[in-house]
Amino acid sequence: MAKISLRGYNRDIEQLIKQDKIDEAIAHCKYILKLFPKNIDTYRLLGQAFLENQQYTEASDIFKRILAVTPDDFISNYGISIISEDEGNLDAAIWHMERAFEIQP
Repeated sequence: MAKISLRGYNRDIEQLIKQDKIDEAIAHCKYILKLFPKNIDTYRLLGQAFLENQQYTEASDIFKRILAVTPDDFISNYGISIISEDEGNLDAAIWHMERAFEIQP
């Protein structure tokens, strides 16, 4: 079996998302999280994959978990903003986009 670092594995998953291989990326994220259930980077990738796949309920759940641990997470605030806008909740969309902008202007 080939050995790969967790950071390298996450980079590979990021490439899968960019290549629109979302289901494969989700499966890899879930596998990693079984072994490393507290890995924030993998949770972030899982949230991004769900968001790209328009699985907004799942993405929102993942992003909220991340924000519970790291409230200044750019990707999670940005993701929740997109989801809130799609759901028509403009107040929440603006609030989370402002938080994202404060983190990375």
